Amino acid sequence: MNKLFNEYNIKARVFPAIISVVPFSILKYFFIDKYFNIPLNQIIFGDISLAIVLIYLLTQLDRFVSKTFFETKSDFPTDRILMPSGKEISDEYRKNITDKIKQDFNLSLPNLSDENSDIENTKIRIREIVRAIITKVRKGNLSLQHNFEYGFVRNLIGGCTIASIVSILNIFLFKVVFPNQKIFITSIIILFIYLIPVIFSRVIVRQYDEEYAHVLFREYLQSDKNKDMSI
Repeated sequence: MNKLFNEYNIKARVFPAIISVVPFSILKYFFIDKYFNIPLNQIIFGDISLAIVLIYLLTQLDRFVSKTFFETKSDFPTDRILMPSGKEISDEYRKNITDKIKQDFNLSLPNLSDENSDIENTKIRIREIVRAIITKVRKGNLSLQHNFEYGFVRNLIGGCTIASIVSILNIFLFKVVFPNQKIFITSIIILFIYLIPVIFSRVIVRQYDEEYAHVLFREYLQSDKNKDMSI
């Protein structure tokens, strides 16, 4: 339970889960509790509240949906920026990163010839270097903050996707099966609210992961300088 409530999980996973819980609450209070005599709070969970269990399940589902459908694993900006053919940073900036990677990890960034001859191996080498960089600046203030923000936005989009599906179910239930005009209209409004992040998911995720990538490399280049200044 303590792991669930560490800083990253609270900001990047629990908060999106809480935001996406509204349609589930409507389903429980206006459908399950009203038409079925099922004491959900007492089944299996014992003294663990149903709300905590639901939030935990949503943190897992939100993350799974977001990483499966909204995260392009083959085109992370951190990897794309370091590709030899990439044009997002200057040659001088690339050289500074290349020299520091060699100094810190005794690894060399692939060159254009490497990319042309074996692009898949080039991507693997770059991903390994990026992981080493992330480990080195793991506690950097800016990169950590942007990592929280990126995780929050990505998981929120996953949560909004799940919440939209449940909202559609609510619309059907409260229009056709157990008519309730007020909850029916409320569910329609909630659906449109949740659909906004889903519709613009590509733009939103790209904006945040590109910002995180540039902050990561900027903080990486400053990492040893900041350490020297603190001595």
